[in-house]
Amino acid sequence: MEYITGKYSCWLLVIGCWLLAACSSENSGESTSSQLRVMAYTAAYQEATHQMRAVSEGYMAYTPDHDIAIGLYILPQEETPTVQVIRYSSEEWHSQATVKGGEDYRIYGYMPKKDPIASTITELANGDVRLVLSDIDAVIADDVCFVTGVKDLTGDVLQGSFAYEGKSDNNNVRILMDHLFASVKFSFSVDAQYSALRTIKLKSFRLISTAASVTATVTLRPNTEGADPVQSVSYESQTGTASSITFFESMTGEDITGEAVSNYACCFAPTLSNTLSLVSTYDVYDKAGNKIREDCAVTNRLPDLRAERGQRVTLALTIAPTYLYQLSEPDLDNPTVIVN
Repeated sequence: MEYITGKYSCWLLVIGCWLLAACSSENSGESTSSQLRVMAYTAAYQEATHQMRAVSEGYMAYTPDHDIAIGLYILPQEETPTVQVIRYSSEEWHSQATVKGGEDYRIYGYMPKKDPIASTITELANGDVRLVLSDIDAVIADDVCFVTGVKDLTGDVLQGSFAYEGKSDNNNVRILMDHLFASVKFSFSVDAQYSALRTIKLKSFRLISTAASVTATVTLRPNTEGADPVQSVSYESQTGTASSITFFESMTGEDITGEAVSNYACCFAPTLSNTLSLVSTYDVYDKAGNKIREDCAVTNRLPDLRAERGQRVTLALTIAPTYLYQLSEPDLDNPTVIVN
């Protein structure tokens, strides 16, 4: 079992917005906003020996492979704080978020902004900020994150800094986001002897947890020293119907008979590391290309992953045969999945 820690990894989103200053016929000075244009960057998970890294280095371009949205709280707001949305769709970022020139703001938020996830934010008397995310599926294909720092394009962007001064034009803000959940990655291969007789085409992966959903409470402490603002992260599980997510699916199946394939990953609440099961579905072909068995489904109860927030655990899975009956010679057409 391989551990790759990401506790101190962040998502760096460089968000550029162009706000058009306009005046009413009475020259009131109020500004209106145009579309918020977004450039995004992400950092790789760090090895366990790396306890801290410079947040301004080591980033690569981040382009989502599916529609996703970021929810931002841009404080202060006159009424109960509401989320403003930055959405990625049709290979472009779009935004409803606006700021006014000369105004001082504090920016917090999370990703993904999607149903059924709900959020609230509270600024506490001691200066801390409490962000509560509720109704998060206990297992989820998305990387659930929260904002840990913001900055315009001048100087280094540091954790713990949430202040932003609005400008009359060219409002460009970089946003750091840290992981709320843990992740499990699966490396899938086929037993060598079995691979000589059969071709396996993987059709789906489904992760199941005995918990239904999770409420996460994040307490942040703003600072100007670049210190990690996370004071605490707690999770409350809602029991009842088990939750599940299909995080890989192929109608025709992906041939995994050759080298191990390891691009399948899913996220889960770290407090549920010992509640997970994996359902693998695949078709079996002989070497002449004839489909012998269709939609074979194997359920494996996973070992306790003991993963923390921001950690990724890699599990090796092997499809191995089971001899169910004897004809003239053994027929290996009912394989099982083994967690190594």
